[in-house]
Amino acid sequence: MSHAAARAALLHMLPAYLASADVEAETVFRRAGMTVEDVRSGKIVRRSQINAALAFAADYVGTAEIGLALGDTAEPGRLGPIGMAMRAGATVESCMRAQAAEMPSMQSHVDIRLHKRGDDAVWTHRLVGDDESAWLLYEGVAAFNVKMLKCLLGDGWAPERVTFPHACKGRRQVYEEFFQAPVVFARDEELGIHFRRDALSRPLFGGHGRYPDDGVAAFAAEGLERFRLGPSEIELAVGRMIDATMPHKPITLHEAATVLGLSPRTLQRKLDEHGAVFEQILDSRRHGQAVRLLTEPGMSVTTVAMLLGYSDTAHFHRAFRRWEGQSPTDYRRFGAILLPGAGTRGY
Repeated sequence: MSHAAARAALLHMLPAYLASADVEAETVFRRAGMTVEDVRSGKIVRRSQINAALAFAADYVGTAEIGLALGDTAEPGRLGPIGMAMRAGATVESCMRAQAAEMPSMQSHVDIRLHKRGDDAVWTHRLVGDDESAWLLYEGVAAFNVKMLKCLLGDGWAPERVTFPHACKGRRQVYEEFFQAPVVFARDEELGIHFRRDALSRPLFGGHGRYPDDGVAAFAAEGLERFRLGPSEIELAVGRMIDATMPHKPITLHEAATVLGLSPRTLQRKLDEHGAVFEQILDSRRHGQAVRLLTEPGMSVTTVAMLLGYSDTAHFHRAFRRWEGQSPTDYRRFGAILLPGAGTRGY
């Protein structure tokens, strides 16, 4: 299981993309235990959360190839040094090596290499420890790097081929039209961008320049390799995931652990350290949402039960009597007041 950390700024283009598809970005990010503000601030999170947010976005939009669109619209400046490095070298090779050197400022556990084989070169990118769930991040990385290489070498340049470590999830034709090259899936253990070796020393299209020092300072590498989610951060993330999934089917302990890149046992142990139990967090969130929703005019008890993820209204009635000592109908009639502290632990 990967222990990799990454800055949420990797997803800086996702909110606008979701908005263009009429999808509520905050819901997508909360399903991954994050918020849109985390993306704006470049907060450090688990890379598994990045992968989860991308997968949820693909499901909401109904497009498997969203990694291509996201990588193509990524702004180098929003990616800090790893983005600006691709415009700072005197040659393509120096830009590639600069990006590899700066990668620890954006994410840990990444192995980037440049292989030279006769007249050919391969730029590889491996997310160390990640499994098949990293497929959209790999595709976004490939799209961004190919876009930047076109900026350096001219729009007429295209790779010889692109190889991915995962199986094809979308339509192969879409990938080959995007990269203007053959695309091979389930090959090797890393992303590979294959091209002619002479491109490494070719004069750059439009020249080159340095990236600002303040960009480096804003994305300091300190803490990324050693980053671990603390118990309070884990409880916060779990609460967000529960809230985002409650109207459909509340997330389970196992599912939440997968999003956070933890085993279920480790997740529960971390919650125990903060005096919390997964089932109690779910129960508390439902309680808080119930008393809030029951104060809204025109909201039927049946609708409230559905929004809380109950398949049977009778189950909601029993739970509410346990929480408040009365039925939802009586509470609405006689005591529609949010109890102090009910269901609010900073989620």
